[in-house]
Amino acid sequence: MTDIQAVMTRVTRTEMVGEHLVRVSVAGAELWNLPWGPAGPGPRADAYFKVLIPAPGCEHVAVDTSDMSHWRQEFLSRPESERGWIRTYTLRDARVLTGGFRDPTEHVPEMDIDVVVHEDEDHGGLGPGAKWGSELSPGDTVQLMVPSASGTWWAGWDEQRALNNQVVVAGDETALPAAAAIVDCVDRSVSLRAGTADKSGAPQSLHVAVEVPTEGDATLSAGPAVLSRGVERDGEIHLTLESGTELTWTWLTRGTTSERNERLESWLRQELEGHVVTARHAASSCEEGEEESGDFVWATADAAGQGPYWFLAAESSAVKSLRRMCVSHGVRKTDISFMGYWKRGRATE
Repeated sequence: MTDIQAVMTRVTRTEMVGEHLVRVSVAGAELWNLPWGPAGPGPRADAYFKVLIPAPGCEHVAVDTSDMSHWRQEFLSRPESERGWIRTYTLRDARVLTGGFRDPTEHVPEMDIDVVVHEDEDHGGLGPGAKWGSELSPGDTVQLMVPSASGTWWAGWDEQRALNNQVVVAGDETALPAAAAIVDCVDRSVSLRAGTADKSGAPQSLHVAVEVPTEGDATLSAGPAVLSRGVERDGEIHLTLESGTELTWTWLTRGTTSERNERLESWLRQELEGHVVTARHAASSCEEGEEESGDFVWATADAAGQGPYWFLAAESSAVKSLRRMCVSHGVRKTDISFMGYWKRGRATE
């Protein structure tokens, strides 16, 4: 049985949860065929999926589910004006929706997708993903490529690596949904692994910083639900999660006075200086080009590692810079998960 499938959903609602962030909620019976496990629909830390965005005036492209190993090649072989685009998004949250469609007794999963809406900094205008998210209305259909019920969630987050550990999460606005979902899952003891709910899997501490464009993006509705329970001190929100994890959440507003990633780098540098790094060694310096060539900027920490777990997610060049900073401060490369969620000036899928 394949571990990937195409499903059709319908938009139930849209909401601007930040100045540059729209939340798109989709639902449908086919979403039952995801690896929810006995716990049912809910948040899954850093879980992602693909959205097939149709070209203007075109219908959704039919995907051959009989041979899913070649679906991408077949999709991309068609002219862009006919097939549209593939974009990757994070599962922000999920629940069971009752009576959301024609049948008031129907129970179907409803998923939230948070879409960053901003103009392309290099080419101007909204990109396909931002335009898609900003123009959706209730009743519109949305086609997703998702893991099957027999498979596992796709995610860069390693909950076993975070187990009873110190965890640092740093990201830009595109990583906000993943960071918020991670906090929600730690708070509720929800596992990426079907049927697993174990409070012993919680981190000791979770320090999160997210750089966003404006103050209007640093909202309670855009962040994890637990922030409403927190206490703000010196620009940070502090609270103890239900799992026992000590959370520190920091909003970093870029505004018009800072370059992209500038405030995030400054925050991470201070965070690194606050950790005692004992594993400095000759291999700590990041060799030129190592693991950083090509368009795919993505690697996960060694599950057998013992040190603090560093989770970095942002624009590709920013992630490379953040990772180099960690390594230059003596952090083992195997203690770092880093994901380039997008690439400035280039379309990514």
